[in-house]
Amino acid sequence: MSNSYISAKYNQSWISRLRRESNEPFSRYERNWVLPALMHEGETVLDLASGNSIVGQYWQKHFHAKVSALDISPSAIRAAAKRGVKGIVGSAEEKLPFRAGTFDTVFWGDNIEHVFAVKSIMLEIHRVLKHGGRLILSTPNQAYWRYRLYMFLHGALPRTEGEINPPWDWEHIRFFNRRILQDLFQATGFRESRYLGISRRRLDRPLTHLFPEFFGMIVVVEAKRI
Repeated sequence: MSNSYISAKYNQSWISRLRRESNEPFSRYERNWVLPALMHEGETVLDLASGNSIVGQYWQKHFHAKVSALDISPSAIRAAAKRGVKGIVGSAEEKLPFRAGTFDTVFWGDNIEHVFAVKSIMLEIHRVLKHGGRLILSTPNQAYWRYRLYMFLHGALPRTEGEINPPWDWEHIRFFNRRILQDLFQATGFRESRYLGISRRRLDRPLTHLFPEFFGMIVVVEAKRI
């Protein structure tokens, strides 16, 4: 599948999303509830596959970070610019247009499940991070207890995105849990430093701190470059 096809597909998706998300508050998405605790003051940050860079905007405004956004959708990058975040149109699955050791932190939010070349992207992230820099990524947690129950009862992968469509039309093409992510980190020069589970469901929320890999519908992971 060519990058031009993927770019056109996601650009069209962002055109429709931006109409309803232009005034979206940072806290609307439960993943963002835990991000401020991971943000450091005055960092240089790459918001990879940034979308409208609502996270980058928050980082800049509240933590005085210097954020660069990169997204395959020109519409998303224009939306990021309106939020005050400078960006570049580009694919996460190609060589990143930054010198080695440029960033303190790379934020890769809800994109790892959409891409083919996960290991290559991780190695590029490793390259553009400073020694001891951090990767913060988020992704749906395939080990979430409701997803496990769904598979047990139906013998099929549960839908982890908003669109109601058949499995062969899902945009999610990769599926992760804590063990898979730890193996990926080990293979690409990272080490997990924090693993956070998040769920909007009230019954889950008290237990996400104790058993994040089981009660977190979404996970946010901090990994250090080694």
